[in-house]
Amino acid sequence: MKLKLVSSTPDAEALIAAAVLTTTSGVQPSVLFDRMVSRLERVREIISRIEVQHGSVLEHNRLTWAAEADDSEVLGVLLRNRFFSFTRLGDGKWLVSGNLRSVYEYAERWRDDFSEKIFESIRDVAPTVYGLIRGKRA
Repeated sequence: MKLKLVSSTPDAEALIAAAVLTTTSGVQPSVLFDRMVSRLERVREIISRIEVQHGSVLEHNRLTWAAEADDSEVLGVLLRNRFFSFTRLGDGKWLVSGNLRSVYEYAERWRDDFSEKIFESIRDVAPTVYGLIRGKRA
């Protein structure tokens, strides 16, 4: 399977950090987000403390990939994680979408070609989440 990240929520980790803080703060979520965008060290600190069993905060984003895969590869992924969406573009080409929780859960549980590629694809857009996954995979 070929996989390439083509789109992601801007400032996804700042958005996740703001989601975490809304559970303990009376500050408006939009204000928290604006603060987080300019404080990347704080974002990393917050995300690194996430207890992933409660990974719902990792859902506050969207990622989209272009994929080249046969039907059986797509079916295999869908049977392992129902939170990835696949749209057939034609002749072995797919648009795949999901969020960082889906990536985290899939990469933590499975060690297949899709897992490796989807995990590596988030390195630049979500480096702290990437580090969490890398730590679990070690």
